[in-house]
Amino acid sequence: MRSVYTSYKELYEKHHHIIEPLADSLKNQAKHFYETHKIGGFDVSSITYPANEILIDDIVLNTMSDLDRIMAYHSVEKPTRYKYAAYIGFWWLRSKPFLCSLGNYTEFPALDDDTLDSLFLNICKSVNELFITDVMLSLIKIKQTNPFCAAQSKTNTFTDLKDSLLYFLKYRHYSAQELELFLKGLNTCPLVS
Repeated sequence: MRSVYTSYKELYEKHHHIIEPLADSLKNQAKHFYETHKIGGFDVSSITYPANEILIDDIVLNTMSDLDRIMAYHSVEKPTRYKYAAYIGFWWLRSKPFLCSLGNYTEFPALDDDTLDSLFLNICKSVNELFITDVMLSLIKIKQTNPFCAAQSKTNTFTDLKDSLLYFLKYRHYSAQELELFLKGLNTCPLVS
């Protein structure tokens, strides 16, 4: 029988040293993203509300609840960075703390039809995916300036990895475990023939 947390009090007492810094970090990153980030030439703040901090707290608690259960029932002393990133990403996208502030087409900026149909609507629909992609890549230590390996293929650039993860998050059905495997795959050095 799987235990269910009806209260997070025990979980918080056990993992407060992880829960508080993680919640603060995600809130700060979300605030920075909201205030400074541009996507496709548009300020994030012009198309979304600030991230809901109550939902971010819920994301952290759900992540820690899952990781605590994994550590209790499996021989896992400490989750890998992939597992950690996968559960954060999974719960972020279940909760979606960013919400588009544009409620109907009359509120959209004056754009040509092609831009409105493709880029702008895509940004409005996927701001949570755009945000958490960068967070997850950072957590698994893939950064834009990192060389992946000496034998790296030119097609396996940071942008390609980021696009692959964004596509996976937006269009695939997945569990946190499948997301973890996908993240491990992104961090594999390609073989060159």
